[in-house]
Amino acid sequence: MSKTVVRAKKRRFFNGRISFVIIVVFLVVVMSIAMIMLVKKDLDLKEVEAKKQSELIEQQQISQELSDKENYTHTAEYVENTAKNKLGLVKEDEIIYREK
Repeated sequence: MSKTVVRAKKRRFFNGRISFVIIVVFLVVVMSIAMIMLVKKDLDLKEVEAKKQSELIEQQQISQELSDKENYTHTAEYVENTAKNKLGLVKEDEIIYREK
């Protein structure tokens, strides 16, 4: 083989390796960018989840308070207090003192 044929083969081999390295580097860069974007999205979703979890706890507390209030409104004590405070009613054996 002549020198030019050997040089041409070496050049093609070298160009093939360079192309391969460039493609691998490109793929690594693309995969790194995709991974960074996914990590950022994961962090954003975790933040949203934490906010929603705190809102859920808050709504559960409000629900419990309303349930307690509803149970209280079904008691005799509530009816008696409402009758005294809003309607001015008293029991038969109670004495009313009024200030002048």
